[in-house]
Amino acid sequence: MEKTLGIVFPGYGEQFIGMAKRLHDEHRLVQEFFEQAAQCTDINFVKLMFASSTKEISSARNAFLAIFLHEFSLYSLLRENGLMKPDFIAGYGIGEYAAASASGSLSFADGLYILNKYSKLYSEFVKDEPHSVIRIVRGFDLKELKKICKQFSTENDKAYISAQNAEHAFYVSGSEKALDKIVDYCKEQKIRKVREIGPGHNLHSEAVDQLVKDLNMYFHKIKFNNLHVPIITCVDGVYVTTADSLQASIMRRINHPILWYDVMEGLAGCDVIISVGPGKQLIEWLRTMYPEKELHVVETFEDVEQIREYLVKSDEGETCDVEDDIAVKVQAEKSLYDSDRVNEKSSDYDIEE
Repeated sequence: MEKTLGIVFPGYGEQFIGMAKRLHDEHRLVQEFFEQAAQCTDINFVKLMFASSTKEISSARNAFLAIFLHEFSLYSLLRENGLMKPDFIAGYGIGEYAAASASGSLSFADGLYILNKYSKLYSEFVKDEPHSVIRIVRGFDLKELKKICKQFSTENDKAYISAQNAEHAFYVSGSEKALDKIVDYCKEQKIRKVREIGPGHNLHSEAVDQLVKDLNMYFHKIKFNNLHVPIITCVDGVYVTTADSLQASIMRRINHPILWYDVMEGLAGCDVIISVGPGKQLIEWLRTMYPEKELHVVETFEDVEQIREYLVKSDEGETCDVEDDIAVKVQAEKSLYDSDRVNEKSSDYDIEE
């Protein structure tokens, strides 16, 4: 039986010095992506990603673009090495831009253009506004945490749930004053699994409403094409298949919370899920929810080689002809209407009386 495949792209926080180094050294295709990215953004990505500092690459200005470049390069190499067309794609936060490109909707150049504008405007915002993000991974469910945010918010200093990553794992963003109160409350309640992770993780709340307005004109200068593969969006946790719906979802994600827990539920019908990009956090969350699924991480040159061996094996465990069999698999069209059947559950339907 053919296995259904899901692809996920990590977001901010997974960047590190040296990511994509061997990919760049070994593949001319990746070198061309680096050169194009440098021309589009006026950033030396070879220096940034291989010879800068953790602080420099972790700034929102640099990390957003570096992660996109890394993930686009990796996915392009996977396609060259026989990756079948996935059934679903999703991206965490800024990982949605790589997802949009992988789906065939957003070109590499347009992805660089809008992320370049986004990273500049967002960096300016967090520089001028005392906002941050904290991580809470124990002690609250969604309803309880909403009450806590409301309790410690004032008219001028507010806290928001900016992401639900698992059932009890959240990011909370807002003014530093409001977040300090929540941290103190957690200490009083002996909830120790809380710490500041910084504004680079994005505020994903109404605090950045003005940023969305400022970005709006740039979003309408780029072109979103219809998707070849459905994307499960972070902002709604449901899949989209049209250019307009994807563009609207990506824009709304900026000032709305990330619903990654819902995205993972949307991947229920996938037998195999591959995380493409730096870090293993997405797979760790998925493994907690789906210990029975085949889960893979592709972030290095070696990972591409290993997953290639996996991809060229037939269902019987025998190797196939890479040139012929894989080419057929890559080109095989999957109807977007099949997406409903992949994730069907008995609970989706009313029980007939």
